[in-house]
Amino acid sequence: MDLVFAAMVAAYAVAAPYTKVEESFFVQAVHDALSGRGIDSWDHLAFPGVVPRSFVGPLAIAALSWPAKLVCSGLALQVSARLVLGCAVAAANARLRGAVKTAFGQRAAWWFCAFCICQFHYVFWTSRMLGNTLALVPLLVAQADWILCIAASDVLMRERHCRRMAAVLAFTCVVLRFETLVFAAPMLLDQLSALTRRTVWTVFVVAVVSAALTTAVDSWMWQSAWMWPEARVFVFNIVQRRSSEWGTAPPLHYFTHFLPRLLLGALPFAAAGIVADSRAARLAVACLASIAVFSANGHKEWRFILPAVPVFNICAAAGVARLRIRRLAAAACCASLAAALFMAYISSLNYPGGNALSRLHAIEPAPNVSVHIDTYAAMTGVTRFGQIRDDWVYDKTEGLEPGLQFANYTYLLTADPKSHADNGFAVVEAQEGYSGIDVVAPAFASLRALQLPVTVRTSPLVWIMRNERLLARQI
Repeated sequence: MDLVFAAMVAAYAVAAPYTKVEESFFVQAVHDALSGRGIDSWDHLAFPGVVPRSFVGPLAIAALSWPAKLVCSGLALQVSARLVLGCAVAAANARLRGAVKTAFGQRAAWWFCAFCICQFHYVFWTSRMLGNTLALVPLLVAQADWILCIAASDVLMRERHCRRMAAVLAFTCVVLRFETLVFAAPMLLDQLSALTRRTVWTVFVVAVVSAALTTAVDSWMWQSAWMWPEARVFVFNIVQRRSSEWGTAPPLHYFTHFLPRLLLGALPFAAAGIVADSRAARLAVACLASIAVFSANGHKEWRFILPAVPVFNICAAAGVARLRIRRLAAAACCASLAAALFMAYISSLNYPGGNALSRLHAIEPAPNVSVHIDTYAAMTGVTRFGQIRDDWVYDKTEGLEPGLQFANYTYLLTADPKSHADNGFAVVEAQEGYSGIDVVAPAFASLRALQLPVTVRTSPLVWIMRNERLLARQI
């Protein structure tokens, strides 16, 4: 089952090879590290983002992806780097499955993997270069030790697992994502009786060494003294409370919207497992407490509570194993998998910018081409991995006014072709992307005809435009 999980991760990465704006910093950082160019030309210095992020994770991915550079480049290298991250998460998930087997039995471990495989977000985003995904790798390892702590009957074994869990959580909080502390605190409180002076000292040492590591690496990479990215993020989100500038949601949004979408068919079985198994209830209470803390913040995103998904899957697996409701669980998994595949198809249509750049490379063989990439195109799939022509100039300058400021570009990738139509630019092609879902027939009638009751609607979202005036002057 672990191999099936890894295969699903790989399949999703290949089916949707491009990336979105949320992944921009990490994807560009991995590319620049693999490129071998001087740091002055790295993307983060030109487009630093709202808050700095640590380079420790991207540099590790780049190091592990280096062998792939010997055999591929461009988009294939981007997919290879994503597969490195996906394999790391899959390996950590396999370790968690092993802990589930120890604590709950072989049957529960099998159902845990089944629920994971049949969920969309947990698998699809496993290879996505987000800070949350990078942090998920050590967090899954810590969750495995947490479960082994609960299952351990030997005091020394329990203390050893607790010490290892606490050390991994300390590194994750300090280097990768500070909000991991919201999950770490209930986990440590659950094992308060297993905490020893040696564990506290280990956590202190790991935290200090981790802070020194990220400060040393990121001060150099960001060309700024005493740069500790996660401390900056803490100040931005907690002290200044500026995360709400990116939107807010009602207090119960995680429970009413995000958890059902993340868990899909596992949700009712997780509830059953919490009732049927006291150990599952113990795990769930800690995660629910974490989600409640996140709910106090107005800005909410599903990826903030992604680490809760495997825990609730454990609860669901424990419920199926204890209550012997395998047929119901199998039907729920099949329905979840169908929904996940449908969502994966929709998600593959969300990258018109990346598709447009690939198409431009296919239709234009000439050298010395300059391409302007507007904000929307850059947000929907364009990365430096896709900028494969060394004899071209790719420019993402923002805030340019239509007219003279675009006069020297050969091509544009734009979401607003009308503003350039009167300035010598002509549309070459349009790349379509997802724009909605239409109900085409009553569900029963569609199923009888072996058709889905809905259709996915696409529309032109990014246009390739050529500068006809510039080309006429060159002729």
